[in-house]
Amino acid sequence: MYRLNQKETPIFSVLKDVYVARNVIPFHVPGHKQGAGIEKEFYEFMGANPFKIDVTIFEMVDGLHNPKTHIKRALELAADAYGAKESFFCVNGTSGGIQAMIMSVVKAGDKILVPRNTHKSVNASVILSGAQPVYMEPEIDMENGIAHGIAPETVEKTLRENPDASAVLIINPTYYGVATDLRKIVKVVHDYDIPLLVDEAHGPHLKFSEKLPVSAMEAGADACAQSTHKIIGAMTQGSILHIQGDRISGSRVRQVLSLLQTTSPSYILLASLDCARKQIALEGRDLIQKSIERADYLREEINKVSGFKSFGREVLDGRGRYSFDPTKVTISARELGYTGYQLERILVDRYNIQVELSDFYNVLLVTTYGDTDESIASVISAIKNISAEMKHREDIPAFKDMPEIPEMVQIPRESFFSRKTRKHLKDAIGNISGEFIMAYPPGIPIICPGERISEEIIDYVEDLKNAGLSVQGLEDANIENINVIEEENAVYIHVEKMQNFILGVPFNLGAAVTGPEFAIDYLFGEYPELKNTIEVINPLREEEDLLDIKRKFINSVTATGKVVSQRVRELVSDGYRPIVIGGDHSISLGSVSGVLAEKDAGVIWIDAHGDLNTTETSPSGNIHGMVLAALMGHGDTKLTRLNKGKFLKPEKVLLFGARDLDPGEQKFIEANNVNVITYNEIREQGLEASLEKAREILQVEELHISFDLDSVDPQYSPGVSVPVEGGFNKEEILEIFSALFEYYKITSVDLMELNPLTDKDGISVDFAKELIDFLNGI
Repeated sequence: MYRLNQKETPIFSVLKDVYVARNVIPFHVPGHKQGAGIEKEFYEFMGANPFKIDVTIFEMVDGLHNPKTHIKRALELAADAYGAKESFFCVNGTSGGIQAMIMSVVKAGDKILVPRNTHKSVNASVILSGAQPVYMEPEIDMENGIAHGIAPETVEKTLRENPDASAVLIINPTYYGVATDLRKIVKVVHDYDIPLLVDEAHGPHLKFSEKLPVSAMEAGADACAQSTHKIIGAMTQGSILHIQGDRISGSRVRQVLSLLQTTSPSYILLASLDCARKQIALEGRDLIQKSIERADYLREEINKVSGFKSFGREVLDGRGRYSFDPTKVTISARELGYTGYQLERILVDRYNIQVELSDFYNVLLVTTYGDTDESIASVISAIKNISAEMKHREDIPAFKDMPEIPEMVQIPRESFFSRKTRKHLKDAIGNISGEFIMAYPPGIPIICPGERISEEIIDYVEDLKNAGLSVQGLEDANIENINVIEEENAVYIHVEKMQNFILGVPFNLGAAVTGPEFAIDYLFGEYPELKNTIEVINPLREEEDLLDIKRKFINSVTATGKVVSQRVRELVSDGYRPIVIGGDHSISLGSVSGVLAEKDAGVIWIDAHGDLNTTETSPSGNIHGMVLAALMGHGDTKLTRLNKGKFLKPEKVLLFGARDLDPGEQKFIEANNVNVITYNEIREQGLEASLEKAREILQVEELHISFDLDSVDPQYSPGVSVPVEGGFNKEEILEIFSALFEYYKITSVDLMELNPLTDKDGISVDFAKELIDFLNGI
């Protein structure tokens, strides 16, 4: 069933069996020094052991942000248990996991589809990221007064209306235990080739019982965040974020989590996550079965009591109400005339029973395998007593159909930073709302910050008040005034989205081999749709001195380079991002020169080779191996003249992933202090650390990426002119590109050295198309 030994608890074991067992003398934080500095009453209540394992990051116990040993193993065990590609521990709750999940896939200006009744952590995420939420209406249960899931049809319709969306987020299951048809939604979303994110705060147990809704990972979602502290045995704030597939980069998730999470994570929480995973993996099926049996019994008994109701599977409709988690027990005393708020107070004050939440109609009991037959019996007894002793009150009003979602004027980030003014509700019509107004039931915003306040919205709020229904969210508890954003105080964040413009240059003379000149025709043959998106620049073939073996075809290289340079310069000047596809790497002489004519950009050269030879050092005389040196002002004047004096400075250049450097290139690097991170260095320190090092080296705002397909291992990209053993795999290249687009404003990109004659089974051309699609997605 599992690949790994789920009996292991690497974090808890090293804390208990190594750190504590060794009686370590603590000259490290926290300052209570294993409990010696704790206030006496608190210490006596807690006992000694929690303080013994309350440590900080050091090698013995590993670190959360860059795990190498025990925490790394614990994360591998979690991924194995849940069927994920990678798992991440979150110590600031599922709110932090949801924020990391969203911020890993969207950036400022991107659209993300989210339910209208989403958790506040999603609102926080779109504020932090600057993304634009596109709201989807959940299915409304009029009888029970709650919102259920988003129907697959709703997701499909919203995506048709917003085909430029970058991601979709779904709740699975809802707080009340109702789940949508998640497998169908996965298919709908993946048809648009974007990630599906799942707020699975209430579903860390789903995978371990066939009687529960399908889990996000089982359904094929790209990521989910789970509250292991809510439903299973972790301590409060302990949650897990899971990812799978290729649409979300694990490196990106780690970067965002490092940004959001404390640098001093609680090892008590981490140990509890470790042990909770062990428990659910090894005992979950039996424990959850007992939990379901108790919950079903509780629901059955409640429904026998006069005046009370607890809904179950009968609410399902096969759409947004596709399946049900019976461990969530919702209780209504509406027939007795009691609101959920009133019922909660009675249960707490008279019977010492604290429920999870109350709404206008219901209270919610979260049952888990931590409950007992005795605790279940206590609830049943209380319900029977209330039914027998409490008099029937006035009927509770039914809620009204909600108005349509109002016009969004500002994205949440803009409204968050805009200055607010308080106005009376009647005087606020036409202004932008600076607050939420929530209608209970069904617990959905009538209006969100950034949306236009209409007369319909204000009339609806007044109707709710007059009917005695609950209105929440406003700073004014009397629901008389609302904070608004007047137009002169509205902040608008303009996000410039650079449009790609693809150039194809079928040129081979810089490499002096046959093949690269057919690269663009090869792309068109395999992917005919590219004919409408790639502008082809026909190479110039000039008269050459064929005996000049130190500068092969230099006249044609420079003539073609001038044409490419001029076209790239025009595109950059017009605000485009040129994507130049070759052809051999000598084309970059033109593309980079064109960029430098307009931008003070740096260059990252992702290549197996250095391309830092000159006519004096080149063993072949092929100019594609001299390009980077020429761009830096070294080599034959015919080559350097193209830059018109705007040469690359060494501190703005980074050679990344080189694994075949000529002696002349090595001398050039030493003499000119060229920045290099070799492929061997990347393997030793890891790709993520190498990308961070690259970021430290290249202190530039704008960056040109010059990518040679031979930087990839030939087994993943055989279609190149000069293959070198070893190299990156495709996933690593996409991770590199993703990181660079995150770190810098990318002015332009080269995609070079596609050679159809050496390709096998279309592997390289498919990868080139994948990169083109990736760049278009950016």
